[in-house]
Amino acid sequence: MSTNKLNTLPVPTFRWLGVNFAECDISGYETKETEIYAAEGEEKTEILFIEGEGVTNVNINVENGSSVKLVQVFDVEGTAVSDVTAKVGENADFELVQLYLGGDIVSEITTDLDGRKARFGADIGYLLDNSDRLDINLTANHHGRKTVSEINAKGVLNGESSKVFKGTIDFKNGAVASVGSEKEEVLLMSETAVNKTVPLILCAEEDVEGSHGASVGRLDERQVFYMQSRGICEEKIYDLAAQAKLRQILDKIDDEQTVKRIKTKLGRGEEDE
Repeated sequence: MSTNKLNTLPVPTFRWLGVNFAECDISGYETKETEIYAAEGEEKTEILFIEGEGVTNVNINVENGSSVKLVQVFDVEGTAVSDVTAKVGENADFELVQLYLGGDIVSEITTDLDGRKARFGADIGYLLDNSDRLDINLTANHHGRKTVSEINAKGVLNGESSKVFKGTIDFKNGAVASVGSEKEEVLLMSETAVNKTVPLILCAEEDVEGSHGASVGRLDERQVFYMQSRGICEEKIYDLAAQAKLRQILDKIDDEQTVKRIKTKLGRGEEDE
């Protein structure tokens, strides 16, 4: 078996942390290419379901004054690799919504904010259980003046699942008055789940504003006790907590059929209709 090094961290950290890169054997996998182009002033939305093993490459070009919204839903039994690259022009907007519902997934996102006042927003959710593995490497490169990036990730880890989230905001020389922020909220539902959160801010420009934060923890025992005293079993309590995390991601998806499909997968059926 030959392995490939993927999701390389822009600036390596201690090797023993195991986050500098991900290793994956992708030999023999089918590669699917998707091109998304938004001409000046155009608005586009693309929804992609990834349900099988393989490699998915998405190349996005957002011209001046246009906008692209990409929704990706990963529900994989086996190994999948995803690579999203985007170039965003002046006064253009790229919005990314991703939901990971299981599998062994390596996912890379690279966005170049090239034009003045280019914007990038990412909302990422994950629900991992058993031996699921997820490695995300997201990089927002600020090149243009007054560019903005906002990265939000929320997820739940159960069983023996593991997740690495590497979020990098890189202010390049010339990105004057740019703003970047990243935040992650992780709910651990088992003692054996493994979480690694790696926020990184790089700066080659003085007049910029960058921030990052992470919240990792378990359900408050007092809240669990209170809900049990109201007749709610422990399993249902944890399920409700997980659903609450993911609902905030589902609210970012405008397509009703897509939301219905996801809810069916999560066992929620028609409960909100």
